[in-house]
Amino acid sequence: MQKKKLLFVAAHPDDAEFCAGGLISAWSKAGHSVKILCLTNGNAGHHQMLADELARRRAKEARLSAEIVDAELEIWDQADGELVASIALRKQLIGCIRAFAPDLIVTHRVADYHPDHRATGQLVQDSAYLLQVPAIVPEHAAMQRMPAILLAYDRFQDPRPHRLDWVVDTKNHIETVLSMLACHQTQVFEWLPKIMRMTVHTDNKKGWLRKFYLAKPKAVAKAASSAGASNPSAETADLAFAEAFEVSEYGGRFDPSDFNFVDKNN
Repeated sequence: MQKKKLLFVAAHPDDAEFCAGGLISAWSKAGHSVKILCLTNGNAGHHQMLADELARRRAKEARLSAEIVDAELEIWDQADGELVASIALRKQLIGCIRAFAPDLIVTHRVADYHPDHRATGQLVQDSAYLLQVPAIVPEHAAMQRMPAILLAYDRFQDPRPHRLDWVVDTKNHIETVLSMLACHQTQVFEWLPKIMRMTVHTDNKKGWLRKFYLAKPKAVAKAASSAGASNPSAETADLAFAEAFEVSEYGGRFDPSDFNFVDKNN
């Protein structure tokens, strides 16, 4: 079996788990390689902790989560909430992508509520064509084949809704995703409940997380069933939990049959 490589280019530590934890779990369990690249250190995502302390804590949380799926992890020293799609960061990203040489990149759409998510999506988009241009970032050899690029599901309607081009059944990966998310203590048990005005009881943290997280894969499964979105190996009408991805025109050819192992492991 030829090993394939998945690169999730995230704005923050924990974005990969929330957006594509099921896909990452399926990919890893099939024996393929995963890398999570976070373009910021997440040092603003808390209501009490100082930036430096929070960045260190979130890096530790992200490492624990990545270890669950045997994923490589890289976190850039960029401030949370201040990411911009600069030429310098574009070149840095091109170098990272070339060094890992993924078959598939997953990232955010440029239509998103968070400026860091938008900047991340823009950086991936701006880097895509240049991955094959030898004169750009010449210290890293140009890629001979463009990786496919997928955009993680979001609920935003402006300028248009997310397309459910590829739907992945995640029912057998829910426990892994919950374990990964539980590593991000500062976010799922402290920061998110605070900004969402929700109460987490210390004696039922995991129960709260389960209820909070499952709302999204349930909604995606429902949307996929309603839209009749095609899944390479499963009827969307039977989906209980799912993740959905939109194919980016900026990436290489995407053929779901190249990644049938994702569905066969469900």
